[in-house]
Amino acid sequence: MTDPRVELESKVAMLEHTVDALSGELAAQQKQIELLEARLEALIQQHKRARNVEPIEPHDSRPPHWGG
Repeated sequence: MTDPRVELESKVAMLEHTVDALSGELAAQQKQIELLEARLEALIQQHKRARNVEPIEPHDSRPPHWGG
């Protein structure tokens, strides 16, 4: 028969290990989220700058190499 205190201590140790592992995973995911947010913000800014550029107007005449 196993001592209940030993069994409880074993379960607590396993739970602490699990919590530590999950905490590490959560920290890694948070870093990844922050990186993705920064990349998304950079893309948003790049898109805003691109929209503010004057559009290229099409030419009314055909280029000479088209044989027109």
